[in-house]
Amino acid sequence: MNTEINFLEKQPKKYIAPLVLGIVCILLLACAIAVFLVQKNTYENQIEVKKNKASQLETQLLEQQDEFAEEQKLQELQQEVVALKAEKIPNVILYKEMLAFLSSSEQLLSYDYTSVNQLIIDAEFVTLKDVSIYVNKLLKQDYVKDTELTSVSKMKTSYQATLTISLDSEILVKELGEND
Repeated sequence: MNTEINFLEKQPKKYIAPLVLGIVCILLLACAIAVFLVQKNTYENQIEVKKNKASQLETQLLEQQDEFAEEQKLQELQQEVVALKAEKIPNVILYKEMLAFLSSSEQLLSYDYTSVNQLIIDAEFVTLKDVSIYVNKLLKQDYVKDTELTSVSKMKTSYQATLTISLDSEILVKELGEND
């Protein structure tokens, strides 16, 4: 049998330290990659949750904007109604009032309320004195600012007069009220 004799000095294994160090680095790198992947998944989940929450908030915001827009439209309509009521003239009651100052309803030929708070009346009178009495009755009313006899024409047996009456709409609404 042959025996081998090794006269060389035993040297420590020189590749073990770098090998162990390399394995430790690879393990640390694997752990770091695992941590980064876990964090990535966690952050992606959080981002997804935040996106869902943001879309829910956006939906709620749109609903509230719609409700606010509806409420704003309602308020605008209510303001318009209030403004219309403030400008609303009781034409029916005013018409009846103008008829009441005449001796008969057949005397009133036309009745026209203009948008500038003026009332134009064409009426038929027996005498010019009747015209002046009618104008005098009109001027005694608080809601009448001024009455102008625009024209008078002689018909066969009567006089046809056109009167332009300036009205104070606020006092008119207070005194006569609103239309029924």
